[in-house]
Amino acid sequence: MKNVVIGTDLLDQERIDGQNAHASSEDKAKPDECALSVRQLERWLEEIRNQPQWRREADKCVDYYDGNQLDADTLERLEAKGLGPLITNLIAPTVNAVLGMEAKTRTDWHVGADDDKYGDVAEALNSKLHEAERESNADRSNSDAYAAMIKAGFGAVEVSRESNPFKFPYRVDYIHRSELFWDWHCKKPDWSDARYVVRKKQFDADHIASFFPDFKDVIKAAGNWRDWTDYLTFDSKMSAELLHSIDQGIRTSWDDLDWRDVTRQRVVCYEVWYRVWVRGLVLKLPGGRTLEFDPKNKFHRAVVASGVVQPQAAVYDKIRCAFYIGPIRVRDMATNKRCFPYIPFYGYREDLTGVPYGLIRSMLSPQDEINARTARMMWLLNSRRVMIDEDALSDKNTHSDVSREIARADAYIITNPTRSNGANAIRIDDNMALSQQQFSVMQERKAAIQEAAGVYSAMMGQQSNASSGLAIQSLVEQGVTTLAEINDNYRMSRRMVGEALLDLIKEDTIEQAEVLVDTGIVKRRVIVNIPRVDPETGQKYKENDVQTAPVKVALSDVPSTPTYRQQQFG
Repeated sequence: MKNVVIGTDLLDQERIDGQNAHASSEDKAKPDECALSVRQLERWLEEIRNQPQWRREADKCVDYYDGNQLDADTLERLEAKGLGPLITNLIAPTVNAVLGMEAKTRTDWHVGADDDKYGDVAEALNSKLHEAERESNADRSNSDAYAAMIKAGFGAVEVSRESNPFKFPYRVDYIHRSELFWDWHCKKPDWSDARYVVRKKQFDADHIASFFPDFKDVIKAAGNWRDWTDYLTFDSKMSAELLHSIDQGIRTSWDDLDWRDVTRQRVVCYEVWYRVWVRGLVLKLPGGRTLEFDPKNKFHRAVVASGVVQPQAAVYDKIRCAFYIGPIRVRDMATNKRCFPYIPFYGYREDLTGVPYGLIRSMLSPQDEINARTARMMWLLNSRRVMIDEDALSDKNTHSDVSREIARADAYIITNPTRSNGANAIRIDDNMALSQQQFSVMQERKAAIQEAAGVYSAMMGQQSNASSGLAIQSLVEQGVTTLAEINDNYRMSRRMVGEALLDLIKEDTIEQAEVLVDTGIVKRRVIVNIPRVDPETGQKYKENDVQTAPVKVALSDVPSTPTYRQQQFG
């Protein structure tokens, strides 16, 4: 059995060494037939433009949360009536109650082993994962993504290595929905069946040029209108290469405005993660792990020759990453990742279209009605309907004077002493009955906002119809049950973030290392990747090998907040 351990350890060694290289030697030596062409990228971007226009509604939902609930026409009408922007924002406190529940019931990641003999490895990785979680501010990024899925229906988190050497090695960042686009044909919520994921972001030309030194001149020239024109006009070496390169540079129909801002000297960078399908041989190792067979790898050939495993033909996907500065491909490389570095956080999704949406969408209509009825009620309170007889006024004031005076608290009107209708010559209707009706309906719509979101007053700490503690607790539990689906989606995505972060940690833990493990009771040191030699065969292997340990990430059952622990043990 130790031969198997030796085989898997040596098989993984070469994969780990080249995992995060910017470009492999094979990519530099010859063009890769799997590389993403500008034509294919154009087709994907055109497909993205034809996707359902859900982002506009998502932006509207977030605007309502921020209090931007009245458009220009409504504000103009209110101004014409002498009323200001009347907004009663009930969406924000309702959503904040849900976000507060996430913060108070947050659970930590926990690394567990499928086999008890790998318990020490699991504890060591668990300790390193908690350190990475703390140093990378992963909890904050997950909370931001949760807020996005509650408000707009979609958020995302990037899990990758930090390019700045002065920062923590791993980066866990929240990504705004405006930057991220994905294959709309995929059905799975983890994007495991998505063909591509595109991140579009603007950079200063000199900033992004520092990451691609081979294309530094062309990137800087693209940020300036005159330099770019001169660059394509004069017979420079780089422009000649672009002119004659297949699927490169100017061989495209892209409009300059789509990727260049010459006023600010900024360019658009497209980071494209995509899948390609290949047919090849794989090695199915004991323990359920599968590796791609490389006939040039001597360790692969050795393990096959030993008879431990045999190559099997299979069709499988491989993930690649390409960087485009507008239509100019500056890098395209193969990776050994099995999933994209961007983790989606979905709220709800429409069954037919797959459009994501959050809690706020169902609250838009009641909120609009509340704002409209508030404006109507204020107008009724400030308006007066005056019915006046023709001979009711004295010659000392006119009907115009009455129309101005009637709205004042200290109105002064001189009546005609010889009027035919005595006390009822001037009749004023202050619309109090109509205002009361508007107020009653508005109160009903306020309750409708909470019911639409599944959040009740008891969950927000407000007074409710429930009087006993058991009744209040029942309302809270009912609200939690109502939010079960969206919270379940969040837990799945949060666990995926932990798995992606753990994969990076495992890839970097290839040498012998001593890890301090804090169990909460005692602290002890665990040594991983201990080099050993089999006394019978003389072959080398590693004890407590991180790469071959069957470990997985799960969410703890107990929230990690001090308040919860105090309630449990206080």
